[in-house]
Amino acid sequence: MKKIYNKLVRDKMIDIYEHDVANKISASDYRVRYLTPQETLEELKTKLLEESQEVFEAYGDEDKSHLKEEIADVIEVIDAILYHNGIALSEVLQIRDAKKERKGGFEKGLYLESIDYFDEPS
Repeated sequence: MKKIYNKLVRDKMIDIYEHDVANKISASDYRVRYLTPQETLEELKTKLLEESQEVFEAYGDEDKSHLKEEIADVIEVIDAILYHNGIALSEVLQIRDAKKERKGGFEKGLYLESIDYFDEPS
């Protein structure tokens, strides 16, 4: 039975596929291709959504090990996005720190319910 995935996978997965096929473990064949840089960037956006959804699904688990694993996957995808866009993590962390200094973080759980704005003059 052939299962179609059509998704970005980690770089070393090819070693696992080769091993499994050579040793007749779980598959008799596989097919991969290397994406162009532009295709990779597009697939990373999809992968970020996929991994973020997995964080969301693991969020309420009492055992935090699954949540930690899914967060690690999100960080790995973010690292790849940075790499493929030529952005240094230190740059992003500087921006994060500056925003946190100006606006704060999310540690306190502050929840905005509403704001009554002045009417704009006509």
